[in-house]
Amino acid sequence: MYLFLLGMSWFVQIKFTFPEIPGKYQKSETIQVDDHQTEFIFHELGTENERSKSTLIIIPDVYYEYDAILPIAEKLSEKYHVIIPELNSLQNGTNSDRFTVESKADILDRFVAHLQIDNFHLAGNGYGGLVAVESALKSQDRVQSLILIGSLGVQELRFLGNHHINRSLYSLSRPFLNLYKYTFPHFGRYHQQKFNINYVDAMRNLDQRDFRDDVKKLDQPVLIVHAENDQNVPLSTAKETYRLIPQSKLIFFEGDQNNNLLNHNRWSNEINLFLDDVENQRAITKDSASEERIKKAEEPFNAEDIEALQGKALIVIILLIMSFTIFSEDLAVIAAGLLTAAGILPFFYAVLSCFLGILILDTNIYWLGKKVGNPALKRIPFKWLIKEDDLNRAQNLYEMYGMELLFVARFIPGARFPMYFAAGLLKSSFKKFFIYFFISIAVWTPLLVGITVLIGQPMIQYLSVYQDYAFWILLFTVLIIYLVVKVGIPMTTVRGRRRLLVKWSRYWQKWGR
Repeated sequence: MYLFLLGMSWFVQIKFTFPEIPGKYQKSETIQVDDHQTEFIFHELGTENERSKSTLIIIPDVYYEYDAILPIAEKLSEKYHVIIPELNSLQNGTNSDRFTVESKADILDRFVAHLQIDNFHLAGNGYGGLVAVESALKSQDRVQSLILIGSLGVQELRFLGNHHINRSLYSLSRPFLNLYKYTFPHFGRYHQQKFNINYVDAMRNLDQRDFRDDVKKLDQPVLIVHAENDQNVPLSTAKETYRLIPQSKLIFFEGDQNNNLLNHNRWSNEINLFLDDVENQRAITKDSASEERIKKAEEPFNAEDIEALQGKALIVIILLIMSFTIFSEDLAVIAAGLLTAAGILPFFYAVLSCFLGILILDTNIYWLGKKVGNPALKRIPFKWLIKEDDLNRAQNLYEMYGMELLFVARFIPGARFPMYFAAGLLKSSFKKFFIYFFISIAVWTPLLVGITVLIGQPMIQYLSVYQDYAFWILLFTVLIIYLVVKVGIPMTTVRGRRRLLVKWSRYWQKWGR
């Protein structure tokens, strides 16, 4: 039945392709990218009396795309010649870096040069704000002003707060998306959803670690407009960007940007007022910024100034951290600690999310060993490696010392899965297992979160060192467990020692001479 549905899904996708309907203002030009000609799609508004109008280029968000910014663009087009590049056009090319912010800024620069635009205002929404910042830095002499609309900002306030952790999570989602795209009967729905491979690749290649240094180099007047309850980019991001840019102006509105409040007249009115000030040379530049703002911009990041997550955003982060424990318990706990250090996630919720994720995951490892492990031992090659007598002796030893080993294993990376799996495999008491396991994560989780809060970002470097040797640590752990079962346990009984002596004598007779 499933194969039939999958076949029908592919038939529908091939036979009835979704037509790409051009937008109302859509146009295209051919530009040079990576030594070849490519079509660059954009949307152009306010072409009436174009020569008498200043040009405003708005870069859309990678997720909400062109549709989200269109209401503002239509209102601004009454006074300005507005151009909105299609983000997919900014990802054209064949090089591996085409999904980076820097590559998009380079292609935008070529597009502007192709249109022979000398001076222009630049705006960016969400992810597009980072592209706008990069482009403004590349063309300081041509970009008259910069407008950040619900823009992303510093690394600490984005997603799980760390570049490597965010990249890892997006990388892990990529194979699942491919699996959904090719092996699930979605009947073409994948091609209509916003969370797709292009989005994931853009976010995987997003590096915000230099954002602080970059925005401090801006000379142009900067306007930051943000929704107070933006579910995609928290208001704290806009406030930190405002602090870092001494010549910036911050305006935030009540409501949720994701509920299409970008079409509210106040957004376009505030942008119009700002652009009027820039055009009439009344806007503040870096040279005319106040000493107080300049000093404030030089201060280090202070997590105490950041408002902790609440409501839906808090629930989403908790669920994400719980899910992340599936791939790496250590990385999930460190991510939670970094979010706490950044003031985004309260310590209690950081510990709670990690604790619940680990509890659910590792309890299932025990049951996996109990339900799957025993039948597997009766099959080749496992039955050659571990005999029934060995298993019985291991069960006896586990009853005596296994729970202590479970507690210690929590603090030894690479030893947790084999120990928990072995607990189920050897049919140890679940109640006893759960008590020792519960105590171990109750001690380990707040301890590691607390250490991460104190140490901060260097914890990732320590984890990277561990990951370099993780395979060998795991291999060594498996070897130790095998030696304990095959040598250590038999050595505890007279009969076992005799059997080992006989085996050693036979081995020596065969190979020792």
